[in-house]
Amino acid sequence: MASYQTTRVFTELKNRQRTISPRKTEYDNERGQSDPLSPTDRDIRVTAVGEVSLPPDRCRITIQVTSKKESPQDAKNSVSRRLDYIIQSLQNHSVKDSDIQTYKHMTRVDCLYHMCVELRVQFADLHKCQTVSNLLVEKLDETVHVSVPEMFHANTSLESLRKQASLVAIHNAKQKAQEMARFVHMSVGRAVYIEEQESREWDGSQENTEPEKSSSIQQQIADATVTVSSRVLAAFELKPKIKKLMK
Repeated sequence: MASYQTTRVFTELKNRQRTISPRKTEYDNERGQSDPLSPTDRDIRVTAVGEVSLPPDRCRITIQVTSKKESPQDAKNSVSRRLDYIIQSLQNHSVKDSDIQTYKHMTRVDCLYHMCVELRVQFADLHKCQTVSNLLVEKLDETVHVSVPEMFHANTSLESLRKQASLVAIHNAKQKAQEMARFVHMSVGRAVYIEEQESREWDGSQENTEPEKSSSIQQQIADATVTVSSRVLAAFELKPKIKKLMK
């Protein structure tokens, strides 16, 4: 969820160069006085920060199935039976084939053939990932090893988060410009200049830079949460308020 947080705000009232007419007088820097200005004569410039965070929206596990037999075919058959059960369990939980990557390799040590099949399975739902992991551990023997879920973000989610941070920063800039303008009895018009001065992102909290090796699932989610911060400089037209005439 986006958080509307603003740090320091700076304002500047800037006179624009204009042609002096008989009805207008030139700005007096020493006396600090000037004649009434048109809406395009001044602008207000502010800097603001937008910061948004997103917990991981993807997780993956690695499943290893191993077998040691005297003949290569027996090793393959032993792994195949367990592999069929794993694939069927994944399909029963609506895991797409495109989210499963399979790697197979065989080695020979002394007189035994070692067959190993490794599956990398990606989930968009942490609860489903945990359900499948627990089922496989419960139903299969020690020849099947299921890793702890690894949290991460989809690339599209990160791109969207970066854009959102910039938009929040612009929103904060306009909001602060309106507050400052209201304080001097003026109003804010359209934006005339926007510049992103800084963009930062980090995982977890800024204080905890190194996540613990043996942490809980909740701590892993917190450590994998990405925060993006954007700082912008924006300038808006500064216009006098128009008083409504009473009928």
